[in-house]
Amino acid sequence: MEGLQVRTGIDLVSLREFGRSLESGGETMLRRLFHPSEASGASIEKLAGIFAAKEATFKALDMPLGNWHVVEIRHDPEGKPRIIFAPEFDRSLITSLDVSISHAGEYAVACAVALVKDHAGGATAP
Repeated sequence: MEGLQVRTGIDLVSLREFGRSLESGGETMLRRLFHPSEASGASIEKLAGIFAAKEATFKALDMPLGNWHVVEIRHDPEGKPRIIFAPEFDRSLITSLDVSISHAGEYAVACAVALVKDHAGGATAP
């Protein structure tokens, strides 16, 4: 796959630690990390999975952390998570992107796999 690079990201979230962080950060933290569509009625387990998926996506695409609303996680009718980017995000170098979320016991884990185009200079983006 000349001119393309496979990029992966993974994140593991402790439900206990994540719950404590949300409790101490309150509504402000919830609004900072999640779109209303992600947070509405979601359990700690679901929010932890969504957070892990966002982190994994940021890692796979080598994006700086902090602007959590650039990436939104939605679920299709079958429950599969999908990544939606904010309109201002340039995804022209992303050929394909997939994410998976799983829960086991006290943990949520997510993995993101991206196929990105190389750009001038041989570095990858975004």
